[in-house]
Amino acid sequence: MHIDSLWIYPIKGCRGQEIKAADITTEGLAGDRRFVVTSEGQPMGQKTLPDLKYLSARWQGANLQLSFKQGTIFELPDEAEGLDDRLPLIGRSVGVVDMGPSVASWLSSQFGRPLRLVSAKAPEPVVLPVPAFASLEDQGQSKMVDVAPILLVNQASLDDLNARLDEPVPMDRFRANVVVSGLKPYEEDNLQTLTLGLLKLKVITPCERCAVTTFDQRQAETAPSKEPLRTLSTYRRLPTGYAGGVIFGSYCTVVSEGRLAVGDRLKPAS
Repeated sequence: MHIDSLWIYPIKGCRGQEIKAADITTEGLAGDRRFVVTSEGQPMGQKTLPDLKYLSARWQGANLQLSFKQGTIFELPDEAEGLDDRLPLIGRSVGVVDMGPSVASWLSSQFGRPLRLVSAKAPEPVVLPVPAFASLEDQGQSKMVDVAPILLVNQASLDDLNARLDEPVPMDRFRANVVVSGLKPYEEDNLQTLTLGLLKLKVITPCERCAVTTFDQRQAETAPSKEPLRTLSTYRRLPTGYAGGVIFGSYCTVVSEGRLAVGDRLKPAS
């Protein structure tokens, strides 16, 4: 299978940044989901703060540049306050550091409500109380992800889904990190291990989908038809799931580190 595109989301829930190559560590793609917007100590995502899709966060070298609705660029200053805090995520809490008053003031003015930005501290062992995720126990991985550090999506699966829809949806609805081609539709369900040189990825569970897939990432409104979630639910549903059971794409963990680039060929292995 070939890598068609690579994506990172420096701030959880924000607009994606397409990249040509990335170092891959046990935390996932370098620069991915390093930060989270919070409100009163709670993490914000597109379900709770829909306008996050208008927040662009792009790495320019070692600097992170933010913009909102294509407005003025704000460069994140290095003024972390060093506050030791915990942030609740799925089934656990993670250690975070507040990024300071300047970015908090900028975010609050853009969104019209008090917001702050926090960054992840060093990776911690992950303990998730969901049976399907047992293989993730005690792995030191990115703490800002819900399940696993890499989300892989198959272009052929999207093509098959779009053939079932009245109006096709773009890949950005699914917030993938790695988009691949060269597989049959939904063949990613049966993958176990992917390798490229020293890099080794373990495919651990399908990604269960939520209402964010119905959010047009370019427009203000949610799809009134509730697509593509409605159609996916008719043929891509697990009998027992942790989040409704509607699946599209696969989560991966990193067994051994390496590098990925667009055009590379990942090799499936048992």
